[in-house]
Amino acid sequence: MRSEVNNMERRTFCALLVLTTTAFVAAPLSADDPDNCLLCHGFRGLGRIDNETQKIHAFYVDPDYSHLRRGPHARLACTDCHKRSEVSVVPHQPVTHVDCARQCHLSNPNGIDRRFSHDPIQSMLADSTHTLDTLAKLDFRGGPILDKDQSACLYCHDEPYFRLPLDVAPQLAAVTQRGIDRCNVCHAETVPIDIEYDLNHVLARLQPSRSPLEIAQTCAVCHSDPKVTAEHDMSDAVASYVRSFHGKATLLGEHQTADCLSCHVKTGENAHLMLGKSDPQSSVFVANIANSCRSTQCHPGADPAFATAAVHLDLPTAHGSIEYALAAIFIFLTIFTFGPSALLVILDLLQIIVGRTHHPSHRIEKLAKDLMASAEGRKRLKRFTISQRFQHWCLSILFVALVLTGFPMKFADRAWASMLVNMFGGLSTARNIHHWSGILLFVGFSFHVFQVVVSSLRTARAPGPDGQPMGLVKAWLSMPMWISPQDVRKTMQLFAHLLFLRKERPTFGRFSPAEKFEYLGVFWGTMLLGLTGMLLWGEQYASHFLTGKTFNLATIAHTFEAFLAVIHVGILHIYNVIFAPKVFPLSPATITGNTPIEKLVEEHSEFVEDAAMHMGKHLKADPTA
Repeated sequence: MRSEVNNMERRTFCALLVLTTTAFVAAPLSADDPDNCLLCHGFRGLGRIDNETQKIHAFYVDPDYSHLRRGPHARLACTDCHKRSEVSVVPHQPVTHVDCARQCHLSNPNGIDRRFSHDPIQSMLADSTHTLDTLAKLDFRGGPILDKDQSACLYCHDEPYFRLPLDVAPQLAAVTQRGIDRCNVCHAETVPIDIEYDLNHVLARLQPSRSPLEIAQTCAVCHSDPKVTAEHDMSDAVASYVRSFHGKATLLGEHQTADCLSCHVKTGENAHLMLGKSDPQSSVFVANIANSCRSTQCHPGADPAFATAAVHLDLPTAHGSIEYALAAIFIFLTIFTFGPSALLVILDLLQIIVGRTHHPSHRIEKLAKDLMASAEGRKRLKRFTISQRFQHWCLSILFVALVLTGFPMKFADRAWASMLVNMFGGLSTARNIHHWSGILLFVGFSFHVFQVVVSSLRTARAPGPDGQPMGLVKAWLSMPMWISPQDVRKTMQLFAHLLFLRKERPTFGRFSPAEKFEYLGVFWGTMLLGLTGMLLWGEQYASHFLTGKTFNLATIAHTFEAFLAVIHVGILHIYNVIFAPKVFPLSPATITGNTPIEKLVEEHSEFVEDAAMHMGKHLKADPTA
């Protein structure tokens, strides 16, 4: 009995406190909150736990939403949506769900009320693919998303906030504020109009109400739910979109990329009238999809054939397609090129662990030291010229730039990807750096090819041992970086040695087969990445000569070849020139062109002998040398 009295006293005290506080603050709050609902609902943490469902019901309402006019509902009173009879008493009566089609009143500063309703949208949905009947029958794997009698609008909409250009371009803030101040000269008092609210409303409606990522997340509520997709025989369109170029840009915070509505709603049309792909009026109908891709916001200069590129291509499930076959080929190449090279590194480390050492010929060791003692000998033992070293470091810098700006697109869903992109100042800047780094790399590659061709032509015209010109084919095959049958044989001998099947370790000339293999890999990779990269960069122009499927293949080739290059360079090459015990902390060959004597003697003895032979010929030809 005493407990009930105490509870009654507490309720009486709370009621008196509310009434007293309301008397003092009612006047200043009446403009933004005529019913003084924020007196209680403005407190953070206001809520309760439903004992039956164990769900938390939060009742907090951000006062700034209405005070600072942050959204289109900011000028509405709470009782425009909630029934006054249910919320006019404290504590409230059980509150029914809000009907979004209910008529409400917008109050202007001049005191004139305007009636408004979302009721027309219901008739629009009836003519769309998202009919109210279809939405009402949705069955989700995790159970119902909405309570019974809740408005179906909540599948896609929550409390709307103005998405202003200031969110995307903060530098417009000062310009917008000057415009508001100028308009308020007359409209603040003479002709009362809420200029800031009206301007924000117009600015927000001149662009999508949500970012591309938020739109994709909204569509994913249904289009990524396994139960919904299975029942309606749909693929997970949002998942395949996220794997696409547009989707990855969305994950990295790009606001100007295409989202779901860019394709599925005609430019300027109402999203509530979205139609299915089988409807001839739909923007994704087979006869209309080209125009959707070629809109002024997307690819205005593209050929209609560009639309055959698959935005929702899902490689894991695209069995039997040419895209799937190309991806499988690259995976095969990655395994069977990286695998043997990585095995060589592992086996070489194993020799160090077990303490197995190779004892080179004392003659070769003495020969190398004698050559290094003279200027002419050191010159002949330089494995890399100044030009080659310069090209190597240019390649290294551009390669790093391309990896740092390109791989975030490959792994856009990782936190580090966003961190890298933001480090470059956003996706647009990172993309520009990637493009121009690729151009510089391809220019350097073209210069190197020019050097190779000129050198081959000189060798082809030079007389051979028989006094006759060698010829272009023999000159090409005799290039120092070309893998010969002898290199293949010696590589097998090296494997046998490292597997303890052969006592002697084979030695090589100026470049080992592993180095030649890396060089040819960079040669091939730069050419493929450069061509596919320029093709994808200039897709609107290239679309007039190629089909959309070509761009799918180019994207796959560009992605997988980049991945192949990174694991080869990032693991094998970095180990060979930095972390290998014989060169740690860095191979001097990349700076001075010289290789440590120990490495020369053990791995390049044929190069030492060749240098000594030419040195001997030089001394015989010039006794004064």
